Amino acid sequence: MNPLAVIALLIIVFSVVLSIWRKIAFVAATAGACIVIFGLSLAFNSLEPIAFYPFDLIDPARIYTLITSMYAHASIDHLLFNMIALVLIGIILEQRIGTVPFILLYFVSGLVGTLAYAFSSWSDISAAVVGASGAISGILGGLARLYPNERMALLFLPTYPMRISTIVLIFVGIQFIFVFVGDVAWQSHLGGLAAGILLAPLVVKVRPRERTRRGVSVAALRKLAVTPELKEMLRRVESETVPDVRDAWTEHFLSKARCPICGSPITVSRDSVRCSRGHLL
Repeated sequence: MNPLAVIALLIIVFSVVLSIWRKIAFVAATAGACIVIFGLSLAFNSLEPIAFYPFDLIDPARIYTLITSMYAHASIDHLLFNMIALVLIGIILEQRIGTVPFILLYFVSGLVGTLAYAFSSWSDISAAVVGASGAISGILGGLARLYPNERMALLFLPTYPMRISTIVLIFVGIQFIFVFVGDVAWQSHLGGLAAGILLAPLVVKVRPRERTRRGVSVAALRKLAVTPELKEMLRRVESETVPDVRDAWTEHFLSKARCPICGSPITVSRDSVRCSRGHLL
């Protein structure tokens, strides 16, 4: 495997693992990875090892380009436009549905977008695609599906926020213009958008709920929910979809809970829940 491809894959894996461990938001980690990989492509003076070509689908030695191409960009303008779009759209959705569902939606949308491009360009052996546009289109589609009435300002109309559903219609219209004008992988954009719209309601259901960001298991909280007030807080923790709000309810729950053995206040140490007298709960 080409050295550039090896390094790019290691960077991608590291950024994803870092996000799942919740050391940094996936949007920020992905933007950082894209920037680093762009710098590496300039240093190696080549995009070919990490770009996707339709025939890569039947070449096991290059199947990895389905992923690396989502982090590669052809120019500084291409990179900046995609990263701005990723940050503006992605932060909103990642905060609301959680990092793991967001990662699933991002990668699946990106893959569907790449496959849409491959099938529509199969006869062109020189056709190549790079960029995070397909995945970002999926994030836009997911946001439109889950929060269609959310308002957002476009860069060229910063003082006029529009509904996300309206922005999607404008986006689709622009893609039809690209069919006749410009060298843009509009197939990838539309494929990713469709994937995001269809899959968003499904990925939010696979969000892991058994552990809060503080490392406290929900099972441990259930043992402490012995009053109506605590049971109501626990219900909020289990049903909340916004990670920051869920963590706030967890903190509030722990501040109100008492040890069922001695009645002492609760403390959290790493992954364990104890009372101030040392009883492990």
